[in-house]
Amino acid sequence: MILAAGLPAMRIYPLSNADMDLNYGNGTERDGLFDLFQAPPVTARPFVRWWWNGNKVTASELLRELDVLKEAGIGGVEINPIKFPVADDMAIPSLPWLSPEWIEMVKVTLKGAEERGLICDIIVGSGWPFGAELLKGDERSHLLTIASRKVKGAGSVRIETADIEKEAAPQISSRGKGDSEIESLCLAPLQMDKFAQPQWLPFDKTQKTLEIQVPEGEYILYALVKITGFQSVIQGTAGAGGPVLNHYDRDATLSFLNRMSDTLFPELKGLKSFRAIFCDSMELEGANWGPGYLDEFRRRRGYDVKPYLPFILFKVGGMGHAVKGTEITQLSGEAKEDVSRARYDFIVTCMELIRERFLQTYTQWCNKHGFLSRVQAYGNEFHPLHASMDIDIPECETWTGHPATPNAYTPVNKFVASAARLSGKKVVSCEEVTDIHTTFNVTLEKIKTVCDQSNLSGVTHSVLCGYNYSPLTAPYPGWVRYGTFFDERNTWWPYVRQFTDYKTRLSALLQETEPFADIAILHPLADMWTLHGPQRDPFPGLWYPSYQYHVWESIHRNGNGCDYTSEEIIVKSVTENGCLKYGKRRYHTLILLEVETLMPATAKALSDFVHKGGKLIFVGKEPYKSPGLRNHVKNDRQVAKTVAAMKKAYPLRIFTVQPPGKDIAEWFKTVQQQCGVSPYMRIDNPNNNISQIRQQSAGKDIFFISNCSLDERIIQNISFPESKGTPWLWNAETGERYPYPSVSGDTLTVDLPPAASQLIVFDTSDIDKIALPAQPGETTGMELQGGWTLRMEHLNGTERQRQVDALFDLKDDETTRSFAGRLFYEKRLPDNIAPCHWLDLGKVHGVSEVTVGEENLGNHWYGRHLYRIPDNAGGKMLRIKVTTTQGNFLKSTPENKAGYVWTERQQWMPEGMLGPVKLL
Repeated sequence: MILAAGLPAMRIYPLSNADMDLNYGNGTERDGLFDLFQAPPVTARPFVRWWWNGNKVTASELLRELDVLKEAGIGGVEINPIKFPVADDMAIPSLPWLSPEWIEMVKVTLKGAEERGLICDIIVGSGWPFGAELLKGDERSHLLTIASRKVKGAGSVRIETADIEKEAAPQISSRGKGDSEIESLCLAPLQMDKFAQPQWLPFDKTQKTLEIQVPEGEYILYALVKITGFQSVIQGTAGAGGPVLNHYDRDATLSFLNRMSDTLFPELKGLKSFRAIFCDSMELEGANWGPGYLDEFRRRRGYDVKPYLPFILFKVGGMGHAVKGTEITQLSGEAKEDVSRARYDFIVTCMELIRERFLQTYTQWCNKHGFLSRVQAYGNEFHPLHASMDIDIPECETWTGHPATPNAYTPVNKFVASAARLSGKKVVSCEEVTDIHTTFNVTLEKIKTVCDQSNLSGVTHSVLCGYNYSPLTAPYPGWVRYGTFFDERNTWWPYVRQFTDYKTRLSALLQETEPFADIAILHPLADMWTLHGPQRDPFPGLWYPSYQYHVWESIHRNGNGCDYTSEEIIVKSVTENGCLKYGKRRYHTLILLEVETLMPATAKALSDFVHKGGKLIFVGKEPYKSPGLRNHVKNDRQVAKTVAAMKKAYPLRIFTVQPPGKDIAEWFKTVQQQCGVSPYMRIDNPNNNISQIRQQSAGKDIFFISNCSLDERIIQNISFPESKGTPWLWNAETGERYPYPSVSGDTLTVDLPPAASQLIVFDTSDIDKIALPAQPGETTGMELQGGWTLRMEHLNGTERQRQVDALFDLKDDETTRSFAGRLFYEKRLPDNIAPCHWLDLGKVHGVSEVTVGEENLGNHWYGRHLYRIPDNAGGKMLRIKVTTTQGNFLKSTPENKAGYVWTERQQWMPEGMLGPVKLL
């Protein structure tokens, strides 16, 4: 891995054992990891995706925004030019990508970032996928697709080439002005049980009207159509919009990248340059063709794929999915089997070519110029695991809410994190808190739970999406592109530093320690690709099987840890002492999720694994066949024979279990008992809102446990049978540590209020113990009812006051539902509050801050809003400030187009303090 020259020392690999246990020279031991936790490096701080909206940037505003980000605890920026959003651009001109004026702004940013101790990444071009107006001819993306119709003979059929090309045109949202060409015409039967080559038809490509002779009978007429430049860059801005690059062409890829390196990089001499060059979402909309594809297929797969193309290809719809309802040959029997296997070979060949010609080329180009590559390497065209192994900083994405995924992390996160683990990388980047549904209504509490879930999926570094380049003179709320509204105009911005400090310490710890996993999961990718084709990550349209992406969650919720693996990884692994080893990764158990298809070499490697003491679990189905078309009969027999032989030889190490039902956490708990899988963490009652990961370092066993519920307080008894030493609670908000407060043997009582998380560190070293401040026990307390004065300071500058007898949710009252700003709840405390020492605000939607008399007690931005009150608080004025979000206000103002476009379709969101407010 190559580091960008001139950057601050950047820890990509863990501290050495010597670093972890240093001696001050005065007889006291220094804890290197805890030192790092207390004062983490800038590389661990969250970065932001800095939307350069429309490239309408000026030097003074760029530097002002860098100051804002520095003050907020941000460690770096990703320069990301993007199409200008719905807003008033105030007649500020756009600076085209790679123009002298644009380059000057990049130089201003790099110099300003260096002066402030910040790090810069930059995207190539603008928007996604890579592309630009300057791409011509075959440099543009290629799609081989079909048009098909039913024809009847005997006789001649006349067809206009324009009609064929119109029918073949992809139904995508980002269509380019492509050039279409009919490559081949053929006839195939309406139905086919045994595969036969189609009847290829001669035709003159120069003719606008084609006359085709059709034999007696009914047929499907297929036209294979190649479209060059069929897709445009999504949200591209000046200079980097236009056609998408052909990612299957190495020469075109290098030519495109070199335009940036030849134009921009020489101008940056003398400046501390970028850490990494970024490649955003690979939404290639079904691109599948490149130079020499047929020859490459024949070389790699051993046969000619052309006879199968009419049946493999399809009319392309959104995100590269097949359009339903087209007239095609109905396959059955051997023909369906052969075509499905050829489809698998076609898909694998595409994945291999794009990995070699684009991903590996891209990383080599980045490294050649002294930068790291950072890529979201997933989509229909990419192997979800292998693709990220070629990247210096692989990246995934986590959303605050998306209808396609039930959790904040996307299904691809675990693939990306596993790829990083398997390839020895410590930094797993994440486009975090992406949002297009609740942009202005996301609370800091929600952001925390989203980011915690991201870490549970394997992420170690956050790139917050997004921070908008937006002058203060732009009308409120400013220029807003995608993502959560990270902006100084956000009501909760004064508290954001508390979140970034928390996130920084957690990231520093995760980057510096070794992630632990004892189980590997093999997905049925070969089966899925053969039957259904690849799915569009990060939001696959099909989960195969339906519980596919919930299995890893159930494993972690039951006290084990896991990585995803692949057949290639399994074949390259070695087995020692009952564990499958690949690099530093070791697994005592392999789980195959309804896998029916394996390469013969994989079946042999699994047999060797169980022979040497490993444990193998088949879920639902067992392997019995091989992938691909060539020699498949022989290979099928070999796989079935190997699996049958190892099952007979090792009945106590190979298990077949039923697939999970609705309660998948309980299902894996049963699997643990049935198959003898011992957890490293024993959890009495697994809860779907609680999960954990385990990290290890010299002399330390580290557990991160998180409650993702915003409403439920969860208390669990958890034992740690493998962990040695004293359990400590490391506080990622403050950098402090305390002996764990509730310990009985190897069992801890873990109390997690809503949105809370804990870092539990078992340490074998001798450390001075500082007691954790006492917390109130379970008690009914004294409820403070009625008599509240509520003052409402709206962010629009208005203010009003009302008396409140019962606390209420502002969204439920038509007179308050559009409020955004600061709420002040005031009442005088009773003269005698003994024996109470705590104030519990109950449910709060927003950030709370409490003052008793003249004494400020601090604030809470997530979880339990619990405050220690002074002994002399009786009879004093209690003031509770609650800072709300601003989405409800923008939803109520349709005239504000910049805000209303994001809030129009969302629900009214809860706001304010709901209580009950109690003295404890």
